[in-house]
Amino acid sequence: MRKIVFAGLFALAACGGKLTDEQRRKMHEDMEQHQIVKLSDAEIMTGALDQGREIFKALETVHFDPAKTDSIARRYHARARWIVPGSGNAMEVERQLIEAYVIGAETGSTQDNIQKIYKEGKQEDYDSVLYSRPLVSPLPDGAVNVDGVWNIYRAKKDVILSLSKKH
Repeated sequence: MRKIVFAGLFALAACGGKLTDEQRRKMHEDMEQHQIVKLSDAEIMTGALDQGREIFKALETVHFDPAKTDSIARRYHARARWIVPGSGNAMEVERQLIEAYVIGAETGSTQDNIQKIYKEGKQEDYDSVLYSRPLVSPLPDGAVNVDGVWNIYRAKKDVILSLSKKH
């Protein structure tokens, strides 16, 4: 053990320990990113819901402009998709969510949602989350029509990294 400590000190002294401010800042950022953070599943899902709402607000501020949607999604390390009922390019989970929102619109239940997206064949382990929020318009009879659903995908890793920066 003493040899390892001595070798480390020798190496540090040999290089003079001269790092630029930029190199030192980068080293600290890398150390923080690799720090182990213990979060419960509930904390991850609550954080993902909050982050999904934040991304949705950012999309809303640009009035869902398709040209700006991609850049906002990239900034948050996310993927945002607009799906309308009956869309042929919707994934299975998106189709199920749209159906649930259409049925929920009849009862007045059209709130945002967060889902775990599981790895292929592994129902006990998920690698990403899906935040979904419907956009609705009122009908003359007082009911609402589901115009479409915004689906925002984020990797579980990115959700955890964002949460660890706040801790």
